[in-house]
Amino acid sequence: MSKRRSVEVFDTPSGLGGSYTVEIIDQLDAYRIRVRVWYGRATHNGWERWPDWDGYTFETTRDKLTNKRQLSLFK
Repeated sequence: MSKRRSVEVFDTPSGLGGSYTVEIIDQLDAYRIRVRVWYGRATHNGWERWPDWDGYTFETTRDKLTNKRQLSLFK
């Protein structure tokens, strides 16, 4: 199985004065979604995760997502 080269991400408010870069991982109902935080950097060997927030999941709503884009997982 090949590794993902990129992921579709969005920005969403962090509640801490900034924003998270997140991927939608599950549609919970018509409004709520579960997202995964991407926090780290792309390297030649793949994603280098920064453990403070990378992989953290939480529920939010689609209306809080902005700036849809592709995040490269390799440099």
